[in-house]
Amino acid sequence: MSVFHTIKQLEDKNVPVEINLMTWSDRMDLVALSNIKGEVSLNRLSWTKAWSLSPPKENLQVKAIAWRPDGKVLAIGYNSGEVFLIGVENKKTLVDKDVGAEITTLSWVQEKIENKVQNTFTLIKEEPPKNYMKYIDLSKLYLKDPVPNATLDGSNVEDTKETNFLQDQSELNLLLVGTKDGYVHIRVFGCFTCAVLNINEYLGTSCCVENVQINEDLSKIFVTVKDTDFNIRVVVINAQIFKTHTEEFFCAGIKYVKLVDLVKYLTNTITNITETWESFLLEIDHKLSKYAKKVPEGGVTADFLDLLMFGICSPELEEFLITDLTKKGLEKFGQTIEMSYANIQKLLLKNVTKFGQNLTYHLAELRGMARLEHKYQIIGLKEEQITAAIQSSGAFLIKAGEMQQIINHSVINYKAFFRWLYGAILFLMDEAIPSEIHKIAQQDLAYITEFLQNFDHIGNKDGQNTKGFIMERLGQYLTDAPLVIIPNMDGNDWTTFLSENECIQNHPSILQHYKTTSLIHQFKDLAVRICEIFDAPKVTLKKHFTPIHTFDCFNFGEGPLRMSAINVSNEMILFTFLQPSSNIYVLQVHLTDSMCQARCGKFYFTQLSEDTAEIYQILDVSFYSGSILSLLLQENSGYKSATLLQFPLSSAMEKLVEIDIKADISKTILPNSNGSHFNPKLFRNIEMAASTFAVSGSRRVCIVLSENKKKIKLFEMEADEEDDEDADMTSSLLKDDISMQENTVE
Repeated sequence: MSVFHTIKQLEDKNVPVEINLMTWSDRMDLVALSNIKGEVSLNRLSWTKAWSLSPPKENLQVKAIAWRPDGKVLAIGYNSGEVFLIGVENKKTLVDKDVGAEITTLSWVQEKIENKVQNTFTLIKEEPPKNYMKYIDLSKLYLKDPVPNATLDGSNVEDTKETNFLQDQSELNLLLVGTKDGYVHIRVFGCFTCAVLNINEYLGTSCCVENVQINEDLSKIFVTVKDTDFNIRVVVINAQIFKTHTEEFFCAGIKYVKLVDLVKYLTNTITNITETWESFLLEIDHKLSKYAKKVPEGGVTADFLDLLMFGICSPELEEFLITDLTKKGLEKFGQTIEMSYANIQKLLLKNVTKFGQNLTYHLAELRGMARLEHKYQIIGLKEEQITAAIQSSGAFLIKAGEMQQIINHSVINYKAFFRWLYGAILFLMDEAIPSEIHKIAQQDLAYITEFLQNFDHIGNKDGQNTKGFIMERLGQYLTDAPLVIIPNMDGNDWTTFLSENECIQNHPSILQHYKTTSLIHQFKDLAVRICEIFDAPKVTLKKHFTPIHTFDCFNFGEGPLRMSAINVSNEMILFTFLQPSSNIYVLQVHLTDSMCQARCGKFYFTQLSEDTAEIYQILDVSFYSGSILSLLLQENSGYKSATLLQFPLSSAMEKLVEIDIKADISKTILPNSNGSHFNPKLFRNIEMAASTFAVSGSRRVCIVLSENKKKIKLFEMEADEEDDEDADMTSSLLKDDISMQENTVE
C-alpha cells in the first residue's frame, strides 16, 4: 500500500429497498446486491444497473452470493436450500440445484496454476509443469452443440448459439456450499456434486456452517462453524485428493456438464414432440373414445367394417360422423395430420436421434476413463454403471428409430382411412363424392383394415380390465406406460438372427430392444442411470475427507458472526473474527503435512483524527488483500459517523503470539493492541451512520451500506492524492461560483 494513495468517494446513492448482501466481482467492476425482497441486481462501478433478477419463488431470501473465479457466472443461495447459477452476460439460469437445507455461505475457488507464459524479452515459451495436464474435449470438433430449445420449431434460427456453461474452463474450480444444518457440499464447476461433508459427524454435535475456505492447492478445507452453544470452531479437513487427482475431477466434471446438458435438451425436445402430438391428434382420439364408450366391446371396429364393406351405418356411428366429427372437422384434421407427423419426424431425426448419439459418445468416453482404474476408480467412476447407461442409451435410440418407422407406416394408413371416411361422410350427407375419393384400390382396403384393427384395444393388464380406446399408435410412445399395441417385428432379419443365437443376444455389446417400453419410459431409465453414475462419487469419496484438526476459537453469543479469511500461501491462512463490537481477533494458521502451528492476537481501535482515548465501535471486517485488513469503524457517541480504515497486517503480525492449538483460544491470554497506532495509516470518514461494507482488493473498490440499509457510498481505495485534491478543488470552486451567482442575484 503506497503512502501516496488516498480513499476517494465515487458515488453516493439512495436505493428504494433495503439491501442485505453485497459481493464484488474480482474480475470486473461489478457488484452483486440482494435486497429484503429476495431480488438480486448487478450494478456497475458507475452505479448503472446491468440487470435485476426476481426470486424464483415468493418469500425467498438470498443468504449467500459468490462469483465464479472468471467472473462469468454468479452463484446465488436462498433460504429454501436452492442454489442458482446465473450467467452474468444474460442473467440466464444455467443450473438450479437444491441441497435440502438453508444456505449459509458460498465460496467459489479455483486451483492456482503458476503462470507459464512466454518470456517477454526472449519470446521463448517455457514448458508447463510436469503435473499440469488437462483433458481437451475434442468432441466439439465434430459434434455440434444443441441449439436453444426455443428454436426447435424452426423459428429464430439466426440465433442458434447456446450459452456454453463451461465457457472454455481450463482450470478446476470448486463451489463450496455451506448449510445451516452443518453440511458442506462440494461441486466441481459449480454443478457436479462430488462430495457432501457432514461436519456434525466430525464434531459430534449439531452445528451451522458459517464460512468455508480452501487453500491454494485445494489440499485442505477450513470450515468455520457455530454449534448450538454458540461456540465458534474451525475444522480443518484433509482434501488431498483434489490436489493429487485434479485432472480426474476436471475430466469427470466436463463430462457431467456435457451429459446433463444433453439430458436437459432431450427432455425439452421430447416435451415439444408430446405437445405437437397432443395439439393435432388428441382431439380426434378423444372424440373417438367418447364414441367407443357408447357401443359394446368390439363394436367400434364392427361398425366401421360394416360401413366399409356393406355401406351400412349404425345410428351411433352416423351421429358420431355427422355431429361430433363433422365434415369440416375432418377436412381440418386432414390438412394438419401430415404437418404434425412431419414435425414430429423432424424432431426425432434432427434432435432426438442426433443428440442421443452425442450422449452415447460422451458416455463411451466416460467409460474409457473408468477403465483407467488407477486414475478414476478412486473418484468413484464405475465401468458397470456406465455400461448400463450406454445400454439404456442404445435402447432409447432404437425406440426413437421404432417411432420413425411407426410414423412412416401410419402416414400411409392415415391417408387411406381419412380419404375413405371423408367419402363416407359425404355419402351420409347426400353430397356428391369426388371420383378420386370414390375409387378405393385393393391396397387401400388393406391399409384401412389394418388401421381399423387398432380401434378396439382394451387395456387388460395385471388383471385389470379397463375399457379404453387407442386410434393413434404414436401417442402410446409418449406416455410413461407400457405399449398397448406392440410393433410386429416378424420378418426383421436382425431380430430373427438374435432370437436364433442367444449367446450373442445376451452379450453386453449388443443393444437390447425392449418391445413393450415407450420412448418416455426408456428416456427416464436413461436419465436415472446417468444420475447413478455421478451419485456414486459422493459415497466413494467420503472416506477421503478426514478431519485433521479442530480449533476451539471463541464464543460471541447468539448474534451473526462477522469474519473473513484469506490464503497467504499453500501452507498459511489468515482468519479475522469480529467480537461485537469493540475488538477483532486475527488468527494465523500454519499447516503442513507434518506440522500445525497457530498464532493469534487481539486488537481495538481508538479515534484516528483526534488525541482521544475513545474506542471505536467495529461494524464490519474483511480482508482487502494478504497484507491489508479493511475495517468499518464508527463512533460510539454523538454523531455516529463511520470511518473506513485500511489496517496494515505487517505491523499486526508482530503482535501475534503463538498459542496452544489444543487449547481453547478464548481462554488464552492474548495481548490487546491498539491498531490505531500502526503505520502507515489510510482512513476516510464516511460521513454517515453505517451497517456493513464489501471490499475488493483486486478491483480496489469498497461499497458502504448505511445504517437504514437504503443508502450506499462507493469508494476507490487506492486513488492518487492529486486526483482527490483536484476533485476537492473543483467541488470548492463550484460552491464558490454558486455562492457568487446567488449574491449577484440578490
